[in-house]
Amino acid sequence: MEDLWIVKEFEKVAELMPEKALRLIKKDPDLLKEIVISAYLDGIISLGKAAEVLGVTREELMEEFKKRGIPIRTPDREDVLSEVEVITCL
Repeated sequence: MEDLWIVKEFEKVAELMPEKALRLIKKDPDLLKEIVISAYLDGIISLGKAAEVLGVTREELMEEFKKRGIPIRTPDREDVLSEVEVITCL
């Protein structure tokens, strides 16, 4: 925990160089998964978007959430629109 300052400084650098920060994060699948799940729990992204970013199906991600005890949100209007966007991209 004494190196927590590194994380805080990374946030600042990521704002200046988002593409580079994203490349680094995407190199670590476990870190990316935790960030995506956190974004889902915070209501920033939908289940469909989370699955898309992680490269899995909604059903696979729902199963992962069930194993972890993560509640599945009832889709709101934005979730439905996101799902439609994912489907139309296929």
